[in-house]
Amino acid sequence: VLFRSIFRTIIPTANQYIAAERTHRQRAAAIKRNTETALVAECRKQRAQAVADYPVCLRYKWLRRDRRTDKSNIIFGQKFVEDALQTAGVLRNDGWKEVDSIVHEFAIDQKNPRLVLTITQAQEDENI
Repeated sequence: VLFRSIFRTIIPTANQYIAAERTHRQRAAAIKRNTETALVAECRKQRAQAVADYPVCLRYKWLRRDRRTDKSNIIFGQKFVEDALQTAGVLRNDGWKEVDSIVHEFAIDQKNPRLVLTITQAQEDENI
């Protein structure tokens, strides 16, 4: 495991972002900026170290309060996370050379919704 972090920031879904974009394009930009700023702050608070070995596998475990939002709508938030990881200096880029695979898992935790992100070297991940 190269990196593991728990994010408690509420990450917008695709539908939430699209709704904001339809009201005013700057509102959607503000959502992205504010979400990424909060995620970067969480990385820094956890003293996240830069990943040195590439390519990597990104494993997202989305723990949601309930099942009301479909999974494809939830994973839209991965772009906010990956951009924040770059800003925080954890990932140098989220391109094809750096990210070999992305895995999403989902579970329910009504009392403690969060995102658990684990980054491993691509060849370490045996489940792919």
